[in-house]
Amino acid sequence: MKYSKKIFSKSRCKDLPFHNLQHTLDVYKNLIKIGTYENIPYKNLEPIMVAGLFHDTGNAFRFQGHEDVSATYAVLFMEKNGYDEDYIEKVCSYIRATKIPQKPRNIYESIICDADLFHLGTDSYHTTNKLLRREWQNFLGLEYSEAEWLILNIKFLQDHKFHSQYGRLKLEPQKQINLDELKKQYVSVCRS
Repeated sequence: MKYSKKIFSKSRCKDLPFHNLQHTLDVYKNLIKIGTYENIPYKNLEPIMVAGLFHDTGNAFRFQGHEDVSATYAVLFMEKNGYDEDYIEKVCSYIRATKIPQKPRNIYESIICDADLFHLGTDSYHTTNKLLRREWQNFLGLEYSEAEWLILNIKFLQDHKFHSQYGRLKLEPQKQINLDELKKQYVSVCRS
């Protein structure tokens, strides 16, 4: 955990409103919650936990394709600390699975994908989404009108699927509530 914390604290990530250390710690906590719910033994969950700590470290250098940079950070750390090749490959595949659109190939990739987008199925979604909007505006120069932002997020939530049983049973209902709220906001914005 110290290694990834250091990357976040000594790079532009410390200034990012969304893809920062707090998001990484939330992902770490949530993948343990999901993995436990899915009855994954701790021994098998450990590589996902390592991947969770590294999955967004690539944002220190770039947004687009940051997953590959994140995997490189993880490899450097694991090789230096004597992890075997199979373990390293698993961690890298879990990190790369978080790339949008997510297409997990197994339960482990499903767990990290759902942990990464966990906020979509929480009642804090709208607050978290404001952080993402600010990050895109300040660091990517992406400006959206209120209607454009709402359309973008409505489409994202409509296209998104939770992959784990936990995600489908525990997060999907609140995600649908969040989606309905976005649609209502859109109607309200269009009327004004």
